[in-house]
Amino acid sequence: MFTKILIMIVFTLNICAQGDKLEGNIFEYTKKVHEQLNELRDISPADYFKNVDTYRTELEKYFDQKKRVCEGEFSTVILAGVSETSPNQKPVKLKPEERKLCFRELKALQLTFINNMFAARKRYLEFLHKERLSELDKAREKAVKTLQDSFNKKSRR
Repeated sequence: MFTKILIMIVFTLNICAQGDKLEGNIFEYTKKVHEQLNELRDISPADYFKNVDTYRTELEKYFDQKKRVCEGEFSTVILAGVSETSPNQKPVKLKPEERKLCFRELKALQLTFINNMFAARKRYLEFLHKERLSELDKAREKAVKTLQDSFNKKSRR
């Protein structure tokens, strides 16, 4: 049961890895996905806007592939070694327990993605807020200084 899921996940991720021309095996690709989730969480606020879409695109592509595995799209190719169009081969479906486990793993990854995206976005917004407040203080100080300078010039005359 678990072996079937593992084989399907490995196959799907291998397809993704080949499609993206990643070096190494499927475990390296999975490790890269987990690293990206951690990088997303720890992304610097100054770099957030530049890099967030790259992380989002790559991770969502991974989630889509994993969802397809969980739904059994790749099971016939993996488990039977034939294409789904083979008339003599009955499609192999995941057992309910396997499917449940696969979706549970997908849910955990997506939850991590949402939480890490939230943390990164929150830090970015706090960074922007501090930056804007600093700009507002500088603008106020400049306005006060300009006002004082204009009155100081008038009083000297």
